[in-house]
Amino acid sequence: QGIFLFHLVNYKPLTYNNVYVYPWWGEVIGWCLALSSMLCIPLSLLYKLVRAKGTLRQRWAHLTTPVWGPHHLEYMAPDMKSLTSLSPGSDDNKVIIFESGM
Repeated sequence: QGIFLFHLVNYKPLTYNNVYVYPWWGEVIGWCLALSSMLCIPLSLLYKLVRAKGTLRQRWAHLTTPVWGPHHLEYMAPDMKSLTSLSPGSDDNKVIIFESGM
């Protein structure tokens, strides 16, 4: 997004070979396409901040606290050996596939 802001500051109409100046509606379509991908994250952040309950500090802390914790790792591989105990050519180097009970 830094490149986008730099382009806004140094904006000049888009030209081809310094001869043809693209029409305004073409640039509007280009800006809309660019903004459609760039604004998804900031707009969803603002939406979630507005919809959450509590003070601004509490809402920010709730939205930025990770959900992933050690209990997830224990569920994924309760009996998995430490990766440091494996040597490159040993029989212990096997592909481990975890399947859910779905």
